[in-house]
Amino acid sequence: MKKVLITGSEGFVGGHLWKELESNGYEVYGTTFQAPETELPKNVSVCDIENLEQISSLISKINPDAIFHLAGWSNPGSSFTNPQKTFAVNSIGTINLLESVRKIEDYHPRIVAIGSSAEFGAVPSEMLPITENTPLNPNSPYGVSKVSAWYICKQFVVSYKMDIVYATPFNHTGPGQLPGFLAPDIASQVAKIEKGNSEPVILTGDLSTKRDMLDVRDVVRAYRLILEKGITGERYLISSGKSGLVSRIVDILLSKSSAKITRKIDPAKMRPSDIPDQYGDSSKLNKLTGWKPEIPLEKTLQDLLDWYREKR
Repeated sequence: MKKVLITGSEGFVGGHLWKELESNGYEVYGTTFQAPETELPKNVSVCDIENLEQISSLISKINPDAIFHLAGWSNPGSSFTNPQKTFAVNSIGTINLLESVRKIEDYHPRIVAIGSSAEFGAVPSEMLPITENTPLNPNSPYGVSKVSAWYICKQFVVSYKMDIVYATPFNHTGPGQLPGFLAPDIASQVAKIEKGNSEPVILTGDLSTKRDMLDVRDVVRAYRLILEKGITGERYLISSGKSGLVSRIVDILLSKSSAKITRKIDPAKMRPSDIPDQYGDSSKLNKLTGWKPEIPLEKTLQDLLDWYREKR
């Protein structure tokens, strides 16, 4: 049985990845940024990725065969208001992790670094779909910080022969995702309205953009396959291969509620810059592993809404 460490395991994606790995025979360990009010889950340690000493100590103690680097500042919108923290976590945090591994003698774990489609920014329509060869052109502090992390990983592969593969997911959602992104923002509002805890009005940002949307459970399955079959130093896109108006997410969620709900644009949810359309081509990943998305958007959003209904 291989021992795997997930940085940021208590986050939205980390929880799903933990289940995916355990169900496939891995022994899983994880990190969380802050200690919860209740007792920490089994095999989870408090560890700040910005603290080199903490992450070095933890890796030396666990000595995992593989590491998934999920810990990070993950919201592109909020990166505009806090670019310093975005870079401290995403860029310096990545250096801290890689340096912690590099400094342990005769230690060569596989590292799966998680990127973002935000690294590509606004791609002209004639250059879609995005592939691994599409030029990087981020248009948010978050996107820039992830490009920085990508080049950091490349440098450690070339300079220190470290075993790093890079996974680049497009937008994904599902049960457990907290507000700060469109789908959970809407689902949480719908759940509040249904229970009479809010006025029957949902607040949204710009709904005219188009996105490639995946289910988080499909994404973590791709992460596992990249761990098992990915080639050192390579980037793999995780995408559905198509895009749709983000307004369809709102339409689907509202159609699943019996409440009469109206919509209103919230200027606070608008970004200084946004991407009109974005979708990727995961042919490289498919040829290597056979991966393709399996869960339809309708089910993803139903599961997300039901999670909020139970949570509220």
